Formats: sequence, structure tokens, C-alpha cells
Amino acid sequence: MLILCLINGRGGIMTKRVLIITSVTTGSGHKSIADSIEEQFLKMPDVVVKVIDGFDMSGRLAYHSSATYGSVTRHAPWFYNILWKITDAHQPRFTITGHTCRIRFLECVNSFKPDLIITVHSFFNTLVTDILKSAGLNIPVVVVQADLVSIHSTWCNPDAYRTICPTAEAYECNLKHNMPADKLKILGFPVRSRFVKAARESVREDYKPGNPLRVLITGGGEGSPGIRDYAEKILQSPDTVITIICGRNEKMCARLKRSLGERYKDRVRILGFIDNMEYEMLRNDLLIARGSPNTLTEAVIMGIPVIMTGPFLEQERGNYTLAQTHNLGLVSASKDDVLPLIQGLLANGAEGLKKIRAAQEEYRCFDNAYNIADYSLSLID
Repeated sequence: MLILCLINGRGGIMTKRVLIITSVTTGSGHKSIADSIEEQFLKMPDVVVKVIDGFDMSGRLAYHSSATYGSVTRHAPWFYNILWKITDAHQPRFTITGHTCRIRFLECVNSFKPDLIITVHSFFNTLVTDILKSAGLNIPVVVVQADLVSIHSTWCNPDAYRTICPTAEAYECNLKHNMPADKLKILGFPVRSRFVKAARESVREDYKPGNPLRVLITGGGEGSPGIRDYAEKILQSPDTVITIICGRNEKMCARLKRSLGERYKDRVRILGFIDNMEYEMLRNDLLIARGSPNTLTEAVIMGIPVIMTGPFLEQERGNYTLAQTHNLGLVSASKDDVLPLIQGLLANGAEGLKKIRAAQEEYRCFDNAYNIADYSLSLID
């Protein structure tokens, strides 16, 4: 899949051409990162941007294999975690898919002629620099890491011109993987402009004790099988109303409407995939969600306290520690502790909710995506 967005150069200023490599099959997080950076480039004069799906470029085998990510992480997270640990210790060499990727990637490079390449998926970091090196092409490669703390070794490529870390914790993890410090830059985690715009333009009111607590539950773009368990626990408190986002999981959405919807009536809203998550975050008081980097950072931008749930994927474990360290949210080990956690947040006039919101406002930065795009352009010489 190719998305080509062109902006013509003006006044004789040299046009800068940026190629972004992402993925649409391994969850929605990588695409969200690519979108957030692309949005900033499109606002800049004399920049031409091309976004490509790296797995589509790598052939059928790689594409269809990557498409199993959602199913495996939902239904067999233990298996995914084993693979994560093995490949972290022994980086895979993508020999079969690499040949197809080389042919298609060089065709793309020769036709588009990028001045800069940005990768936002760890699968392609070493692959891209190896192909460029073997072809004798001196094009700077910038790696934008898509995990907040637990950085897999495939993110760490000394041959990349720069690697952009989202947090100080990620920076330290890169150093443990023997990355050169002078090739690392901490610029935050990029968030799509619609979240930033909504957060800038809206004034969130504090939750008023005595009102029903409005709880938003989401399982990500593919939907999480544990949503119903958490919803039923939360609804045991009569002073809660919930909105459930099922994502693309249409079967789960239908099941929840039949069970929870019919049982709890107007205390439950059940939605499928939506494209205005920022407004759902604004209209609710608390978010229950898996601790993915995109969900956590979007919640922080929107100023909504979050309780993070499993399944606990290896690359997300550090996110839970990060949230607790900076008081950005809480962690629920199981459905049985979510209601006590909520009751704790509401104690003493909802003091817990207020403290998390204050910590989020202090921690967040609206300009991460712009800073990444601007810094990346500065590397073109």
C-alpha cells in the first residue's frame, strides 16, 4: 500500500524528499506514528513525503505473516512473548523476505529518490541500511522507536544515522544494547494531530463526586477478549456508566450488545471501530485500556487518567512501570482489582483522579511529532 502526498517546491528552494516506512498489519500503532509524522511534513513547504508499507514491500510471505500479529497477541500472548525474548537475544536475519524487499525497495528508492528515510518499525531498520550499503547509496536513515521503555534489540541499529528515543528510559535501554550515545536523540512519542488539537482546544472539567463516573473501556483497534470481564466488574458499582470500544472486532461487539447491552440498558454504550477516539476520551472520566504506547500517550495528551490492563506483552511491560513512576495511571493485574482501584481514585473527593491528571499535564508535550519531523529534516545536507 502506497500513500503519496506531494507539495511542490517554491521560489527555487530545493525540495526535500522523505520516505517513511511503516506497517498497517502489525496493529495500528506503527501506522499512527507514521501518520503523526507525515502530518507535520505536509505542513512544511518544499517537502515531498511518501509512505510505504514495509511488509507489502517484502512480499506475500512477510505480509501474511505480519497479519497474524493481532490474533497471536490477543489469543496466545505467551507464545508472542517467547518469540520476543528469543529474537531480542538473537536478532533474526530476514534472508527469504530480504531478497524480495531489496528488489522492491531499490525500485522505490530509484523512482522516488529520497533525501531521507524514516523507519517506524523495527523489522526494517537493519534491513534498510544493509540494502543501502550494498547498493552504494548514502541516504541517511532515521529510526523512530515505537516503544516507550522496553526496547527490542532490532530497534538498535548503529548503522542508522540517528535513532529517536521516546523517553529517557528508552534512551537508557538503547545504551544497554550498545547503541552509540551520539546517535541517540530523545524527542518524545509522536501523537496524531487530531488528539493534540482536541486537547489544546478543550477544557476538561474535574470529575464531580456524586455524579456517575463515566468509564471508557477499549481493547485497541482489534478489540481485546477481556473487555467483558472488566465491564461486568465495573458495573457492579451502581454509580458508573461505561462506553466500550470494540474496534474492528465485530463479533465481540455483537456479543456485548446482546449480553451487557440488554442487561444494563442505558448504563452501557457499545461501539465498534471509531475515528474520533479523542472525543470519547474527552467525554469520559477514566480510561480502562491495554498499556500500548499509543494508547498511553494519547491518554496523557488528552488528560484522562488510565488504568492499564493485560495481556502483558513483553515490549509493553516497561510502559506499566513508566506510568506508575510518573503517576500517569494505574495498573490492574486482573479484573478483580479494578473496582478497588477505581474506589481508591474516587476517595477523598476524587483526589486520586486529580493527581493523575495533574501529573499527565506536567508530563505531556504537544509538539513531539513536529519536533521529530523538524529534527529529521535538519539532518538532510
